[in-house]
Amino acid sequence: MKSIKRPLLIVLGILTIVFTGIVTYAATPLSSCRFSDNVVSDVSSEGVGPPDAGTGSRLATDHVQYVESNDHIRLAYRSYVPANPKAVVIFYHGSGANSGAGYQPIGEQLSQNYGIATYLPDIRGHGLSDGDRGDAPSVKQVYDDITSMISAAHRQFPSVPVFLGGHSAGAGLVVNYINSPYHEFVNGYLFVAPDFGPKSYTMNEGNGNFATVCVKAFVAHELTGGLLKGHAAGVRYNYSEEQMKSGIGLVQYNSVNMALALNPTRPSQEVAGIDRPFGLWVGAEDEIMNPQKVVAFANLATQVSHESFTEIVPGEKHLTILNNAAKLIGPWILQAASRQ
Repeated sequence: MKSIKRPLLIVLGILTIVFTGIVTYAATPLSSCRFSDNVVSDVSSEGVGPPDAGTGSRLATDHVQYVESNDHIRLAYRSYVPANPKAVVIFYHGSGANSGAGYQPIGEQLSQNYGIATYLPDIRGHGLSDGDRGDAPSVKQVYDDITSMISAAHRQFPSVPVFLGGHSAGAGLVVNYINSPYHEFVNGYLFVAPDFGPKSYTMNEGNGNFATVCVKAFVAHELTGGLLKGHAAGVRYNYSEEQMKSGIGLVQYNSVNMALALNPTRPSQEVAGIDRPFGLWVGAEDEIMNPQKVVAFANLATQVSHESFTEIVPGEKHLTILNNAAKLIGPWILQAASRQ
């Protein structure tokens, strides 16, 4: 009996030490993960979106409507709806941004020039949407919010094709949503300067100094099965002081929960899981993404590659492409909608 107890006690002792180490590591205050205020992104926002017009704030409320999430918070979106729309686009902004930070031309031009109704949502915790800034109760809740937006589009236009898209990490969010268990049906997808996640290896070296990641917070979250660090700051977006004070409502930090919702963690499998045709556009001069690698990675979506379209757009950067995005995606949407 003693010969059995001794090895058992040794095993239990080792397990206790390992478990204590994991909990101690995971529970260490996030202050030990210091973000430098001196790192500034190389990504230019000059000439993107509408001018300030002397108001001191560009986060205007024009075209803004709200839909209620399933956990009863208000989700803001900018709505651009022509008479008798030919299609509906729901298009998500990138990391730390919001629908009023340079995305308005997409809605205005798709509506006016192509007869396409456009919803530009603010992800919860961003822009005019409710919720703690840059945070979410869970990853699943961010996906549920997308379903709320799609359901609103189907209610308003029950017989009109709906397309779901995003820019940068907004495109990453869409890829994650496609692979979530309960995603709502749409007719196609739109990816503009898409961020398929760090493990896709589609970024330029240094990624334009756009973001700094607290790796420790993500490791602690993973080690504890998501019990700890979900609401801790996981990513700092290196916007300049001038950009943060510009009045467009940028968010400088995303929590671990929010960052996981926006960034595919198994990008090869997730891109391969894209189930509807898509259009993809990335600027030839993108400071963050490597355009050739982005297009090559998108070819993993073999289920729909024969119906999809990719283009490297000459002269465009990561943000400047937003100004002309409607001219790029509008014709593709109309063609795709005609095939439905």
